[in-house]
Amino acid sequence: MDQSMSELMNHTSDMGQAQMFSKAWYNEYFRRAAESPTHARFCEAVYGRDLCQHGMMDMDELDFLISLLKPGEKILEVGCSNGHITEYIHQRAACNILGVDYSDVAIAQARQRTREKTPALDFRCVDLIQDELPGAHYDVILAIDCIYFMGDYGATVAKLNAKLAPGGRMIIAAFQAKEEDDPDAILLPDHTRMSEVLRGLSFRYAQHDFTPNIRNHWIKNYEFSRSLQPRFGAEGNEFLCEARMAENGWFKDHAERETLVRFMYVIDQNPNLPPSGSQGGQ
Repeated sequence: MDQSMSELMNHTSDMGQAQMFSKAWYNEYFRRAAESPTHARFCEAVYGRDLCQHGMMDMDELDFLISLLKPGEKILEVGCSNGHITEYIHQRAACNILGVDYSDVAIAQARQRTREKTPALDFRCVDLIQDELPGAHYDVILAIDCIYFMGDYGATVAKLNAKLAPGGRMIIAAFQAKEEDDPDAILLPDHTRMSEVLRGLSFRYAQHDFTPNIRNHWIKNYEFSRSLQPRFGAEGNEFLCEARMAENGWFKDHAERETLVRFMYVIDQNPNLPPSGSQGGQ
């Protein structure tokens, strides 16, 4: 797990969210979020549109991502949650997408909601660490805010790279926080952990800066979770509000101290990279 995520996990544990980001936790989150009008209102206010989000990508970033896709491309989305974002991409970009996630509740919601759109849009429950990724020869692999949970960055990128068709590409969106022991340079575009791994693996990539978006996101996330707390409580959904507040204080602090950056990496396939094993590191 990425060092910044380890720091966040320690913080959420102190906030009484010791099991945050586990499969059981995500199952409970999406079970509640799918039926919560207040969660829908929260997403509209924080992200710009309600797509039942639990991540960091706002609508500006999502629409930019869609502009990078071509109609008819075969896409694998890793960490798709309950598929609302996946469905939005499918509608806007006219791509064929398989979304995978380890929350069986989220995947069941996605499949039920989109059953008339298969096979062009489909979903599968996959443990991103333990299981083999399904399929092969993808034109594009999307990994938005999930790479932190997949182990060593280098090994994960190699695993994704092996599933691409010739000439395929990966699109990875990830934040980088500066912790106390990190050098100041870690926030620079060429010195984030992801950038250093990609260079070490000899990938060619373009890097797009969404730092202002993520800093604004976490300030709004902090403010709206607290302003909507009574509404969450009235629904009996304190869990959803507490989950948001457990993480957004940590991120808001980094945003206000300007020790948080975010980049979207558009990565060309590396045909010389071995298909498996641990390459690079965090």
